[in-house]
Amino acid sequence: MTSAMNRLVGVMVFILMCSFSWSQGVRSLGMAGLVLPGPEAAYLNPAYAAYPAGRYGSDQGFRLPVGLLGLLLRPESSPLPALSGLSNLTNENSPFDLLTFYDQLTHLNEFLINPASSRTFINPDTGYPEIQINVAANGIQVTDYQGNRILHDLGLGSQTSISSTKALTPAPLFRVPLALENNLYLDFGAYAGGFGLSLSPNASLRQALQGSQLQPNTEYAVITNASAQAGLSLGFGYASQLPDLPIPEVGLTKVYVGARGEAFYGLTYLEGNFSIGVQTDAQGQIDPNQPPVYRGTAFYTIPGNGNGFGARADLGVVMEAQGTTVGLGIRNALGFARWSGTELQWNGSSASPTSTPSERSSFGFVPAFYLNAATQVPLETGTLLVGGDLGYEGSLFGRIGGEYSLGPARFRAGLGFDNGFRFGLGAGFVAPGFSLDTALTTHRAPIVGHTVFGIALSLGFNF
Repeated sequence: MTSAMNRLVGVMVFILMCSFSWSQGVRSLGMAGLVLPGPEAAYLNPAYAAYPAGRYGSDQGFRLPVGLLGLLLRPESSPLPALSGLSNLTNENSPFDLLTFYDQLTHLNEFLINPASSRTFINPDTGYPEIQINVAANGIQVTDYQGNRILHDLGLGSQTSISSTKALTPAPLFRVPLALENNLYLDFGAYAGGFGLSLSPNASLRQALQGSQLQPNTEYAVITNASAQAGLSLGFGYASQLPDLPIPEVGLTKVYVGARGEAFYGLTYLEGNFSIGVQTDAQGQIDPNQPPVYRGTAFYTIPGNGNGFGARADLGVVMEAQGTTVGLGIRNALGFARWSGTELQWNGSSASPTSTPSERSSFGFVPAFYLNAATQVPLETGTLLVGGDLGYEGSLFGRIGGEYSLGPARFRAGLGFDNGFRFGLGAGFVAPGFSLDTALTTHRAPIVGHTVFGIALSLGFNF
């Protein structure tokens, strides 16, 4: 592996290690990830910085790293065998599964009940993974050892790059807000995310996998896309409540408005598109002695080899009437980003890329929208909170959920779609001095694609 490729892998590992540190609260997870109106949503809608805290409650307490139990107690995901040498990990009798380890490692705040496992591809008779690729006149088939077809599109994470989301940076790992006078505020933060890695066939190979015949003089390739970025951010915002607005048939409506500018300094960045394939001859045949065809580009930045900087403007408005709150946030109403670094290019039969200094930049209006709403309904016994959100940031996502409060007890549920179907179930207990929350969560398993269930816990103390 070339030094350039080593640096490229280093960037992805760094982002991967950082990107799972930021996570939603257990209360939110119990409602499928729903974000309710309140100051906690100010990153998505700057008007919420002026909205009263606690109107719809808030996530309280510290999320317990219960995922460590999975890493330590489950043989499939325990890194302890690594201490005994790599040979033990690669031994066919070793229970360690790298995909299970990855899934649990990136969800440290959840104990995964059925984490992703590459054992799906392992033939129990041999103990080795078996993926069969059959090339015939009527097309190509990729199956496991039992002949079951394997998903053609595989992926980890969600890609975020200048090419896809322009001047937007990923959600922060943490933010330190500082309130100023006259409804002004500052916030400092660090972000690492936008990690995405996907594997998919090109159009010709996809047709062949669906049963079409191999065509003459056609390239059949597998395409890999990747992205990641990390850096520091500085936000400066204004949020205020306007005079109540009378609206016919609605009544007096409270109105909150906000604007926020965010500047960032980028430390690491990666975006890439790489394919490897084969070319058929004039008769539609594949010569096994023909070298593979490599194509694609990769652009990366690491400290000492370029940097990034940029700024964007966010806008938001919130309205509250008759006990119902609705908010609309627009991030990147206007944005600029520029990264300098190194570009790698492949175009031919050589796996070694050419390397040149390069830049990536964007400027303009490429917004991310976020709409959410909530209301509280007093019941004969207890109170019911119902909320929903809908957003677009590269792809559409939406959730709906609720919480029933009865004395100190809380019961939650939610459904949604965010990089796959999600649902949540949760419960909480609030007592003088402390709170306890738990949630059953879901996410899409990396690579194999099934639904993974997890259990999250948080504990809070109030003095």
